[in-house]
Amino acid sequence: MRSIKIVMVCSIFAIGLAITGCKKEVFKSRDTSMIKPPPPIDTTTPPVVDTSVVIDNCDKVDGWDAAGGTQALVTTGQKEGAGYVQTTIKSGQNFMQFIKTLPAPVNTKVTLSTGELKFWFYVQDVSLLKIDGQIQFSSAADPDNKRIGWGMDKIIPTLKNGWNHLELKFTDGYLSGDGGPDLTAMNYIKIFFWTAANAATDQNYGIDDIRVAAVPPPPPVSIDNCDKVDGWDAAGGTQALVTTGQKEGTGYVQATIKSGQNFMQFIKTLPAPVNTTVSMATGQLDLWFYVQDVSLLKIDGQIQFSSAADPDNKRIGWGMDKIIPTLKNGWNHLQLNFTDGYVSGDGGPDLAAMNYIKIFFWTAANTTTDQNYGIDDIIVVSK
Repeated sequence: MRSIKIVMVCSIFAIGLAITGCKKEVFKSRDTSMIKPPPPIDTTTPPVVDTSVVIDNCDKVDGWDAAGGTQALVTTGQKEGAGYVQTTIKSGQNFMQFIKTLPAPVNTKVTLSTGELKFWFYVQDVSLLKIDGQIQFSSAADPDNKRIGWGMDKIIPTLKNGWNHLELKFTDGYLSGDGGPDLTAMNYIKIFFWTAANAATDQNYGIDDIRVAAVPPPPPVSIDNCDKVDGWDAAGGTQALVTTGQKEGTGYVQATIKSGQNFMQFIKTLPAPVNTTVSMATGQLDLWFYVQDVSLLKIDGQIQFSSAADPDNKRIGWGMDKIIPTLKNGWNHLQLNFTDGYVSGDGGPDLAAMNYIKIFFWTAANTTTDQNYGIDDIIVVSK
């Protein structure tokens, strides 16, 4: 009996070993980092490309001249590169200037209407500065010729102690009497100013990363989105809001030359003056214009844009004789440069307070069927 029990125990033990041997061995993953894979690269957003032109990176003092000859290269705390140019108004003195004639002329690749001078300017104690001085940028290696300049009286009140990033638009500068600089061959910069009294202690000033860039264009400014007929006047009182086929928003303003007639006008005095944020050199009036049959139009009429609530004063205008030959049946996107327009004899509009628009034209003969016209999404953009 005892031998049978031993045999049974041995058999059970053997079966247990066999079952254990059949179990699948589980291995832990070798990747124990728990680091998530990086997100996919965004290929839908175009990279920002820096198209600015370096005038001087201020990583050397070579060529720089400062009052008292105290310029020095500082290699800590700079805003760009390996260092910045520092100068010091010594105790008991009150004047500072940074001057450099560039070793070779620089093409800024901008115009007087599109460019700006940008650089970092360090001031130890703004409260000590006299509201006086200038920043001058020249193509004649001279501060008084072929120059654009900016008064420190406008700049100093905007400064804080420490680093300040100045962005000086050429449109805000003043030109020398000889017509200003040749922006394709700039070769000189001068920055000068005073303290209001002789300094009681040494005062440090710095400049870094001087460059010229194109001014980012302002966003479009809406003159009228034409989503309502409120305030619009059309020939014969035929204006209506159409809510299908518009180019923007919820509708467009439609007007009709009735059969047997030959004249159309769209007129609106804006409820409040609009600041277009552009200049005569940079502005463009954009609108959508619908024509049912271009072949019927007479080569005549005007588009007028005014700040006097009047078509004949403070106005810029464009002749329909130039516009009509470019039209097709249906919607047309008109892009009217201010530089291509004509201005009224009173000097033209105040672009910071535009308040009136008028579009008028004729058919060459009285129409034999109703003819529809439309306008939508009137805006001003910087070209």
